[in-house]
Amino acid sequence: MADPQYFTFREVDPDVAESVVRDGDAITSLDLLRRPTPEFSYDAYGVARGPVNIEEAWYSDGTRLGLPADDDAGYTIGFPVQGAMQSEHRGVEVDTAPGRAAVFQPVGEIDITTDPDYDLLVVRIDAGALEDALEGRLGHDVARPLRLAPTMDLDTAAGRVWAGLVRLILDGDTPGGGMLDNPTIAEPLQESLLASLLQAIDHPYREELEAPVRSWAPGPVRRTMETIEAFPERPFTIADLAHDAGLSVRTLQESWLRHLGVRPGHYLQQVRLARAHLDLQQHAPGEATVVGTAYQWGFANPVSFVGTYGTRYGLPPSQTLRGPAYA
Repeated sequence: MADPQYFTFREVDPDVAESVVRDGDAITSLDLLRRPTPEFSYDAYGVARGPVNIEEAWYSDGTRLGLPADDDAGYTIGFPVQGAMQSEHRGVEVDTAPGRAAVFQPVGEIDITTDPDYDLLVVRIDAGALEDALEGRLGHDVARPLRLAPTMDLDTAAGRVWAGLVRLILDGDTPGGGMLDNPTIAEPLQESLLASLLQAIDHPYREELEAPVRSWAPGPVRRTMETIEAFPERPFTIADLAHDAGLSVRTLQESWLRHLGVRPGHYLQQVRLARAHLDLQQHAPGEATVVGTAYQWGFANPVSFVGTYGTRYGLPPSQTLRGPAYA
């Protein structure tokens, strides 16, 4: 998959801001609703990788935003972090405030009107990526485009998980050193973003997605276990493992729970933790760092890595790296 692309934007000249059209960003036009304030500013930053584009933008003044109507546009989700917004898309008008997102189908111009002093997150997902993720979980074809509800509640447990992943991806990325630069972290993180969205929003397959599934005999579990143990450094997603096993994601996970009592993602984490432990034992201080080792083995949160490591090995990873003299 292509490397992530980062962008930042700041404009304090309202005339320039009103005419700006930026290639690759989610927001393509901006019009001020009234005479600009002396403190006018328009700031944005974001990241795009593969099928996912996330942008956060701040506006000091009330604005009207235009989002593209490209034929290849995917699903767009906009939600206020601060302030309220009104949106119109394909004849549907929606009012949203913090805790609720507006959801837009592929194709069709999107108009958004915001309050002054406004903070907006916009997530764009390629249509095929979201539909492929759903098919991988269900194990059969789905109607395309997927008919999503026009709004999503972010105050539910599933909504909070999804919004938290959006924030994690956006805040955890800096050019040359962000989580999306590391495929071992980026691939499963993007898979989680799509899977959690399908759990959080209403769509025609929601009940089926939440219904129980039958598990299989231990053969596919054994094969995926062998794959994980042989190649833990690969940027596996659960969808990759399920595809190799010839099962849907949910069937593979249920089979793992039945035969081993854990999900494949947990087992992959434990195998990688053991490899990280071995790396720390084999390197001297100055040759490796705890944070670098954590990232190398797919742990996006170094603090969580330290806690998980300490639970399993009874000492912090820094002590393993420095050796017995520091015990």
